[in-house]
Amino acid sequence: MKVLYRLSILFAIALTIISAGSVRQKPLNLILFIGDGMGVSHVYAAMTVSGNTMTFPSFPVTGFSKTHSANSYSTDSAAGGTALSTGEKTNNRMISMRPDSTVLVTLLEHARAAGKSTGIVCTSSLTDATPASFAAHVPLRYNYRDIAEWYVSGAAEVFVGGGRKYFEPEVDSSGNYDRSEDVVSMLKRAGYDVTYDLGSFLSSGAGRIAGLLSPEDMPRLFEGRDPQYLARATAKALEVLSRNRKGFVLMVEGSEIDDAGHSNSTSMVTEEVLDLDRAVAVAYDFALKNGNTLIVVTADHETGGMSITAGDLEKKEVTGSFSFKGHSGVMVPVFAYGPGAIEFTGIQENTDLFHDFFRLLSLDKKRK
Repeated sequence: MKVLYRLSILFAIALTIISAGSVRQKPLNLILFIGDGMGVSHVYAAMTVSGNTMTFPSFPVTGFSKTHSANSYSTDSAAGGTALSTGEKTNNRMISMRPDSTVLVTLLEHARAAGKSTGIVCTSSLTDATPASFAAHVPLRYNYRDIAEWYVSGAAEVFVGGGRKYFEPEVDSSGNYDRSEDVVSMLKRAGYDVTYDLGSFLSSGAGRIAGLLSPEDMPRLFEGRDPQYLARATAKALEVLSRNRKGFVLMVEGSEIDDAGHSNSTSMVTEEVLDLDRAVAVAYDFALKNGNTLIVVTADHETGGMSITAGDLEKKEVTGSFSFKGHSGVMVPVFAYGPGAIEFTGIQENTDLFHDFFRLLSLDKKRK
């Protein structure tokens, strides 16, 4: 009996390693999902409401990420995003720059140099801290127009979200447009199909697409955002980026989980986490068919100090409690599936995730 028991355990371990991706396996593609502000309690609250039918909590590999920034135990999204996108800690409010303001090369820029295609999908403004940390380099996260101009450099061939006002000319006190800040015209000259609604974005046949779908942040779900937007935009990005035989890197952010934590709203938390999971399900279906795609789901930090004080699994109900309205310093979860996923077990610094991506995608070896 003991022998059979040990064999069954070894068989289970082997299956986990095969499904997760062994250390020797390397992916061609990476899809990185960032649930902004998403901690363990946020995930379990959504799991409860869903009846445990979510996609990413069932991934075979799980771990934790430590999120402190260079100058604070509790990071903000700028430093947290920078750690994931560049592999280095920086000060809060800085975007892909070191504390001394020297530039850090981002994951998407490394991928582009290696000949891969790249993309960004988010439910915030494209100039917000997390998407910005993958595309721009500015000393202060609130320099939204400077961030918008960085998209012209092509770090992301496909990008979609809000923030249109920062890409369009600014109106001065006399009502005149400052044409020097017309980033939309610059994007068009750089070969982007600039779209202003989800239908146009989805129907575009271009290889470079900019989706500027709202003046500022995208609406929250309770404000009327299409509950299929994030999943459909992710599917479109995958359709375009996967044309490249050298592979791609796509970053997808569930941005409004953070706002839910700041608002101390359990219902908003579960809605926004489930929205992210719908996009993960699209990526998971792609990865199952593709076979060369690594999916990693994590967070930049936890928001709200959320805990779960009561719930009912049969009724799919949960009661959350929040300790404050800011960012906490607790570790955040990491979920991984696909070739190389086993690298993401255990506890890592958030910067380690970047170095895992860099190594697994062989970005140090492949150049155009």
